[in-house]
Amino acid sequence: MTGITRLGWTTAVGVGTFATFALVGAAGATLPYTPVGGGGFGEPGPVLGPGLITPDKVFGKEYSADVDHEITAVGTAPDPKQIVAWDGIGGVLNGQDFSPPVFPTVLVDFEIDAIANHGDYLFNALIEDDAHLLFSLDEEFVAYGPGMIPGFGFIPPGAPSPAPPPVVLANGNMVGGSGEISYELATFGGANPADTQGRWADQAEINGMPLPRDIDGLEVWGPEPGTTADVDKLSLRLDAATGFGGAPVSVFNGDGTAYITLPEIEAVVTSLLGDIPTSVEPDALNLDALMVRDIVGEDTSFDRDPTGPGLGDAIIFSIDQIADPTDPDGYYATGSEIFVLDAGGFGSFLTHGGHAWDHAYALSTFSIGMPGGNQNYGVFDIDAIEAVSEFAVPEPTTATLLALLTCATRRRKH
Repeated sequence: MTGITRLGWTTAVGVGTFATFALVGAAGATLPYTPVGGGGFGEPGPVLGPGLITPDKVFGKEYSADVDHEITAVGTAPDPKQIVAWDGIGGVLNGQDFSPPVFPTVLVDFEIDAIANHGDYLFNALIEDDAHLLFSLDEEFVAYGPGMIPGFGFIPPGAPSPAPPPVVLANGNMVGGSGEISYELATFGGANPADTQGRWADQAEINGMPLPRDIDGLEVWGPEPGTTADVDKLSLRLDAATGFGGAPVSVFNGDGTAYITLPEIEAVVTSLLGDIPTSVEPDALNLDALMVRDIVGEDTSFDRDPTGPGLGDAIIFSIDQIADPTDPDGYYATGSEIFVLDAGGFGSFLTHGGHAWDHAYALSTFSIGMPGGNQNYGVFDIDAIEAVSEFAVPEPTTATLLALLTCATRRRKH
């Protein structure tokens, strides 16, 4: 986020509503992780359909927090680059830690702000509007007071009933707070109405103690019980500060090598949003949400398919919000645009839920109030994305395990 003076916390986040609240910590013990059915030997996986699977049925779920943390017996402790596995009923355990020697010592204090696997399940189905989109909102967004005076807006980490109220989008749909995960339904060939969002996982389902404040990275459909890491692609905060001896890096491989550079991300963003104005904070461009499809060559390199455009490696991503008070709508990028980039350099906005996730859609749907008026105004910023299905094939039973042994092959997610 940009260095603008904070205005305060926001709780009842509906159109034109700004209020304050305080977070109160609670003592207790960490809830143990319960392995999720599925994800075992035989490689069961998601099955597409118009319905929406519940969090407790999705195996291999991992998150990163705005302030990365490790799981302790009595809660969490700050730990940069630590991934957390969660079971969907409040239990958690430590996943992979990307601290040195995995990453260079100079990046030791950099926080993770996007995670993915090189072969994300449902990547293609998401683009085809057949898989449901998951997303989380950044705790902070740039807000404008009366007369378009900039400041900081905040959304609540959670949306328990009856208070504080859930986050209300401009289209009237209620989604989760910054410590929760929301969804947009795929239209699935017309089976679902367009532009349908809601809350998918609440705070207590993600981490029962302590409740998470800001989820900023999400990966699902990995192995169980969560001790084997599925994340092998990640982005750090801030991208512009990672270029030691070369171009800054927007997406790293799990071994700390570069996968996609910041200039590659900047090229596609500026092709769709225009040149970054000189009026905004320097080095503001930062990738903060990610899915990956690596199907050509080595999975540590972003490779184009020589047979044609759009057939090679690709990513789906979002970026940090970039406020621009000189712009009529207040933003160069709202942070809720979602981009698609293939290794051939072709970029577009994601089309999902019956609409394009472009600048106009973000302004019309993820905004509070209207720009230019004498009222509070702001736009929410998406900072984590993933995809889920209607249900998942469960883990094989003992009776079928022997048969699976003869034909099982290593999973490659698509």
